[in-house]
This record gives sequence, structure tokens and C-alpha cells, in this order.
Amino acid sequence: MFRSLSARLYAAVFVACSAQVAIAQAPLHSTVFPADSARSRRSTPANTQRSIVDTLTATLAKLEMHETTVPAGGAPHAPHRHIHEELLVIRTGVMEVLQGTTTRTAGPGAVVFMASNEWHGLKNPGTTPATYLVIRIDPHDIPANGTSTTVPPSAASAPR
Repeated sequence: MFRSLSARLYAAVFVACSAQVAIAQAPLHSTVFPADSARSRRSTPANTQRSIVDTLTATLAKLEMHETTVPAGGAPHAPHRHIHEELLVIRTGVMEVLQGTTTRTAGPGAVVFMASNEWHGLKNPGTTPATYLVIRIDPHDIPANGTSTTVPPSAASAPR
């Protein structure tokens, strides 16, 4: 009985590991993403996101890039924090950038860095749509299901 159970357990683990290897993604190699190569998808009725890439690289567990267009007065989502880091490149319009308790203004050409686990949010205070490129960076050493929260910093740091 024990030998039979061990053999079955070994076989199950072998099959599971083989399946993971079979579906493993090859790292992204050097490439160019043409401007019209992405698909569009709606994230809200008013905000448009254009997905560019979502894959792993030789040194990153995840490299994800998308372009977001936010209408005048809009916000892509509520302020939040997450374990991964992001770079944003403002292409058109103006964005108010909340970082911790500080709000900054970023216009065309500005590069914004959002550090791991720091409270942040975005809003378009302008009278025209704003478009920006998001570059999400997940190194190999962070959990794949890294935490994300929309709980404000004062509430998140309060004793429980």
C-alpha cells in the first residue's frame, strides 16, 4: 500500500512539473512594438487602455506595458498601493500624481516613478484627455500574487 501510494504521488508530481515546463513562457527577446500592434480594451466606460505587452524577460518575472487615455476630470482608478513598481511616461495632457501625501503635476514628456508599496493615484485635472504609457516592473524575487490595496495609508498603518 505505502509503495503504491508513493509511486502514485511521485507520478502526480512528475506530471504536474512536466505540465509547468510545457506551458512555461520563453523570455521576451529584443523587439519593437509598432504603434498599431496592440489591442484596445475598455477599463471603464470613459477610460481606454491599449495593451502592448505582458510577459516575462530574462531578468523580470513580469514586464507589462499599456497605454491609458483618461478623459478631462477623470481618474483611471482609486488611489492604491501594490508590490510591483511602475514607470509612467505622460504623452499628452496633464496628470495630477498623488504619491504618499504629496500631489505633483506631470505634463507631456514627464516620467513618473511609482515605488513598491507606496500609496499613489492619478487624476486628469485638465480640459482635454490625457494619455500616458505605463511600464510595470516585477522582478523575479517578489511574490506572483503580490498584495494590492485601496486602503489609505493612515488606515493601513493603524493598529489592528
